[in-house]
Amino acid sequence: MGEELKAYLDQLVPHDEARWQAMQRTLKPKKLARHEHFLLQGEVCRQLGFITEGYVRLYYVVGDEEITKDFNFKHDFCGSYASFISQQPALFNVIAMEPVRLYAISRDSLMMLYENFSCWQKLGRLSMERMFVRKELREASFLIDSPEERYQKLWLESPHWVRRIPLKYLASYLGMAPETLSRIRKKR
Repeated sequence: MGEELKAYLDQLVPHDEARWQAMQRTLKPKKLARHEHFLLQGEVCRQLGFITEGYVRLYYVVGDEEITKDFNFKHDFCGSYASFISQQPALFNVIAMEPVRLYAISRDSLMMLYENFSCWQKLGRLSMERMFVRKELREASFLIDSPEERYQKLWLESPHWVRRIPLKYLASYLGMAPETLSRIRKKR
Protein backbone atom coordinates (compact mmCIF):
# COMPACT_ATOMS: atom_id res chain seq x y z
CA MET A 1 0.00 0.00 0.00
CA GLY A 2 1.12 3.51 -0.78
CA GLU A 3 4.45 3.11 -2.61
CA GLU A 4 4.06 6.62 -4.06
CA LEU A 5 3.36 7.96 -0.56
CA LYS A 6 6.34 6.07 0.85
CA ALA A 7 8.65 7.54 -1.83
CA TYR A 8 7.34 11.06 -1.22
CA LEU A 9 7.71 10.80 2.57
CA ASP A 10 11.20 9.36 2.19
CA GLN A 11 12.24 12.56 0.37
CA LEU A 12 11.07 14.63 3.35
CA VAL A 13 12.09 12.43 6.25
CA PRO A 14 14.25 9.38 5.58
CA HIS A 15 12.88 6.35 7.42
CA ASP A 16 13.61 2.65 7.59
CA GLU A 17 11.22 -0.20 6.90
CA ALA A 18 10.15 -0.57 10.56
CA ARG A 19 9.14 3.10 10.77
CA TRP A 20 7.31 2.85 7.45
CA GLN A 21 5.45 -0.26 8.62
CA ALA A 22 4.35 1.59 11.78
CA MET A 23 3.08 4.48 9.63
CA GLN A 24 1.44 2.16 7.12
CA ARG A 25 -0.54 0.35 9.85
CA THR A 26 -2.15 3.66 10.87
CA LEU A 27 -3.18 4.84 7.38
CA LYS A 28 -6.64 4.18 5.98
CA PRO A 29 -7.06 4.59 2.21
CA LYS A 30 -10.11 6.66 1.40
CA LYS A 31 -11.83 7.86 -1.76
CA LEU A 32 -14.04 10.92 -1.99
CA ALA A 33 -16.43 11.50 -4.86
CA ARG A 34 -16.65 14.95 -6.41
CA HIS A 35 -18.53 17.25 -3.99
CA GLU A 36 -18.25 14.76 -1.11
CA HIS A 37 -17.23 16.31 2.20
CA PHE A 38 -14.18 15.15 4.12
CA LEU A 39 -15.17 17.45 7.01
CA LEU A 40 -18.26 19.50 7.84
CA GLN A 41 -18.19 22.83 9.63
CA GLY A 42 -19.30 22.25 13.23
CA GLU A 43 -18.01 18.67 13.42
CA VAL A 44 -14.88 17.69 15.31
CA CYS A 45 -12.07 16.75 12.92
CA ARG A 46 -11.28 13.15 13.86
CA GLN A 47 -8.78 12.49 11.07
CA LEU A 48 -6.33 14.25 8.79
CA GLY A 49 -5.98 13.24 5.17
CA PHE A 50 -2.89 13.09 3.00
CA ILE A 51 -3.98 13.65 -0.62
CA THR A 52 -2.52 11.45 -3.33
CA GLU A 53 -4.91 12.40 -6.14
CA GLY A 54 -7.33 15.26 -6.76
CA TYR A 55 -7.89 18.34 -4.64
CA VAL A 56 -10.18 19.73 -1.94
CA ARG A 57 -11.55 23.17 -1.13
CA LEU A 58 -11.68 24.49 2.43
CA TYR A 59 -14.51 26.96 2.94
CA TYR A 60 -16.58 28.75 5.56
CA VAL A 61 -20.33 29.17 5.37
CA VAL A 62 -21.25 32.66 6.58
CA GLY A 63 -24.94 33.35 6.27
CA ASP A 64 -25.82 32.36 2.70
CA GLU A 65 -22.26 32.82 1.43
CA GLU A 66 -19.40 30.37 0.99
CA ILE A 67 -15.98 31.92 1.57
CA THR A 68 -13.02 29.91 0.29
CA LYS A 69 -10.23 29.58 2.84
CA ASP A 70 -7.78 27.41 0.91
CA PHE A 71 -7.21 24.48 -1.43
CA ASN A 72 -5.21 21.33 -0.78
CA PHE A 73 -3.72 19.33 -3.65
CA LYS A 74 -1.62 16.20 -4.10
CA HIS A 75 0.97 15.82 -1.31
CA ASP A 76 -0.93 18.20 0.98
CA PHE A 77 -2.62 17.34 4.24
CA CYS A 78 -6.29 18.24 4.56
CA GLY A 79 -8.64 18.71 7.49
CA SER A 80 -8.84 21.24 10.29
CA TYR A 81 -5.64 20.98 12.29
CA ALA A 82 -7.02 23.25 15.02
CA SER A 83 -10.08 21.04 15.45
CA PHE A 84 -7.98 17.87 15.16
CA ILE A 85 -5.65 18.94 17.97
CA SER A 86 -8.16 20.70 20.25
CA GLN A 87 -11.05 18.31 19.55
CA GLN A 88 -13.31 21.36 19.23
CA PRO A 89 -15.77 21.79 16.32
CA ALA A 90 -14.24 22.72 12.96
CA LEU A 91 -14.88 26.25 11.74
CA PHE A 92 -14.88 25.29 8.06
CA ASN A 93 -15.81 22.56 5.57
CA VAL A 94 -13.51 20.43 3.42
CA ILE A 95 -15.03 19.24 0.14
CA ALA A 96 -13.64 17.27 -2.80
CA MET A 97 -13.60 19.37 -5.96
CA GLU A 98 -12.96 16.31 -8.12
CA PRO A 99 -12.53 12.64 -7.23
CA VAL A 100 -9.95 12.47 -4.43
CA ARG A 101 -7.79 9.66 -3.14
CA LEU A 102 -6.16 10.11 0.23
CA TYR A 103 -4.82 8.34 3.25
CA ALA A 104 -6.56 9.21 6.51
CA ILE A 105 -4.94 9.04 9.94
CA SER A 106 -6.67 9.36 13.30
CA ARG A 107 -5.51 11.69 16.06
CA ASP A 108 -4.57 8.80 18.37
CA SER A 109 -2.55 7.13 15.62
CA LEU A 110 -0.70 10.32 14.73
CA MET A 111 0.11 11.05 18.38
CA MET A 112 1.42 7.48 18.80
CA LEU A 113 3.69 7.95 15.75
CA TYR A 114 4.92 11.29 17.08
CA GLU A 115 5.71 9.78 20.47
CA ASN A 116 7.53 6.72 19.15
CA PHE A 117 9.27 7.85 15.96
CA SER A 118 11.28 11.04 15.61
CA CYS A 119 11.06 10.89 11.80
CA TRP A 120 7.24 11.20 11.93
CA GLN A 121 7.50 13.97 14.50
CA LYS A 122 9.84 15.75 12.08
CA LEU A 123 7.32 15.25 9.26
CA GLY A 124 4.65 16.89 11.42
CA ARG A 125 6.92 19.81 12.21
CA LEU A 126 7.90 20.32 8.57
CA SER A 127 4.26 20.15 7.48
CA MET A 128 3.19 22.71 10.09
CA GLU A 129 6.09 25.01 9.19
CA ARG A 130 5.09 24.88 5.53
CA MET A 131 1.46 25.57 6.40
CA PHE A 132 2.40 28.46 8.69
CA VAL A 133 4.63 30.12 6.08
CA ARG A 134 1.87 29.84 3.44
CA LYS A 135 -0.65 31.34 5.86
CA GLU A 136 1.65 34.21 6.84
CA LEU A 137 2.46 35.07 3.22
CA ARG A 138 -1.22 34.95 2.24
CA GLU A 139 -2.16 37.20 5.15
CA ALA A 140 0.54 39.70 4.17
CA SER A 141 -0.66 39.64 0.57
CA PHE A 142 -4.19 40.58 1.66
CA LEU A 143 -2.83 43.54 3.61
CA ILE A 144 -0.20 44.74 1.15
CA ASP A 145 -1.04 43.66 -2.40
CA SER A 146 -3.72 44.88 -4.79
CA PRO A 147 -6.16 42.30 -6.20
CA GLU A 148 -4.13 42.29 -9.43
CA GLU A 149 -0.93 41.59 -7.52
CA ARG A 150 -2.58 38.77 -5.54
CA TYR A 151 -3.69 37.14 -8.79
CA GLN A 152 -0.25 37.64 -10.39
CA LYS A 153 1.49 36.00 -7.43
CA LEU A 154 -0.92 33.06 -7.53
CA TRP A 155 -0.36 32.69 -11.27
CA LEU A 156 3.43 32.66 -10.82
CA GLU A 157 3.50 30.40 -7.74
CA SER A 158 0.67 27.98 -8.54
CA PRO A 159 -0.34 28.08 -12.20
CA HIS A 160 -2.08 24.70 -11.85
CA TRP A 161 -4.52 26.35 -9.44
CA VAL A 162 -5.48 28.93 -12.05
CA ARG A 163 -6.06 26.20 -14.63
CA ARG A 164 -8.00 23.77 -12.40
CA ILE A 165 -10.03 25.82 -9.94
CA PRO A 166 -13.37 27.29 -11.08
CA LEU A 167 -13.31 31.09 -11.31
CA LYS A 168 -15.86 31.73 -8.53
CA TYR A 169 -13.84 29.73 -5.99
CA LEU A 170 -10.56 31.24 -7.09
CA ALA A 171 -12.09 34.74 -6.77
CA SER A 172 -13.35 33.94 -3.27
CA TYR A 173 -9.91 32.66 -2.26
CA LEU A 174 -8.32 35.86 -3.58
CA GLY A 175 -10.87 38.03 -1.75
CA MET A 176 -12.61 39.52 -4.78
CA ALA A 177 -15.81 39.23 -6.77
CA PRO A 178 -15.79 36.82 -9.73
CA GLU A 179 -16.38 39.79 -12.07
CA THR A 180 -13.26 41.51 -10.74
CA LEU A 181 -11.17 38.38 -11.26
CA SER A 182 -12.61 38.01 -14.76
CA ARG A 183 -11.56 41.58 -15.65
CA ILE A 184 -8.07 41.00 -14.22
CA ARG A 185 -7.69 37.80 -16.24
CA LYS A 186 -8.80 39.52 -19.45
CA LYS A 187 -6.07 42.16 -18.97
CA ARG A 188 -3.44 39.41 -18.95
